[in-house]
Amino acid sequence: MFNVNLKGMLAAATVAIATSIVAGSAGAATVTQLVHFDDAKNGAKDYTTSDGNFFFAPTNFQSSTLCADSTNGGNGSCLIENNQSILPKMTRLTGDNSFSLDSFYFLLTGKGTGASNAITVSDGTNTQTYQLGTSYSSISNYVGGTAAGTLVKNTGYVADIKSLTGFKNITSIQFSAASTAQVRLDCVVASFDGSTTEPLSGFTQGCGGPGVSVVPVPASLPLLLTVLVGGGAFMRRRARKAT
Repeated sequence: MFNVNLKGMLAAATVAIATSIVAGSAGAATVTQLVHFDDAKNGAKDYTTSDGNFFFAPTNFQSSTLCADSTNGGNGSCLIENNQSILPKMTRLTGDNSFSLDSFYFLLTGKGTGASNAITVSDGTNTQTYQLGTSYSSISNYVGGTAAGTLVKNTGYVADIKSLTGFKNITSIQFSAASTAQVRLDCVVASFDGSTTEPLSGFTQGCGGPGVSVVPVPASLPLLLTVLVGGGAFMRRRARKAT
């Protein structure tokens, strides 16, 4: 005969599962960063995020009431293509230099229709263009986060790149537009393995506003809670039987 210490076994199992989950999460270390451009200097020809993760060039920063954060907690600076065809290439400077593009804010206010008034994003293999007069399932209104419908001028939109094929584990993104488009580009969101001092979940205003800010629940959290709650219930039943 031998005595089985169920209490000790349950406690050890719970700790082991929790440790495994935490260790797995730490190993992955995937973060989501919001590039808000709030610290950009207007007129600057390039831009590096304050934590050194991302570099944009060439740039043409200006303050505009049509930037995403101009009336919602930000300083109103964003990238503007204004009859110069200046839109940047985005690269990561840290880690293995790879990242996944999640979303970005844009607004079209120039002349022309179709391809002459559009913004294009390309990772070198995959290309996506958003133009006036066309509807896209992956576009939402910046204010309210509702489906955008047909794109119109002077309206801010959020492009959901995560829902598209490609744009994952890439090393660069090229934004481009015709000189007549006069694009406002802001709120670029990217995910990667590493660290950031500008996590998306840390912003509740400005570029972290409607249609952009999402605080995901780790997939391992429900499992951990189930183990802890189930283990607690089991121990209470054991205690009642013992008395």
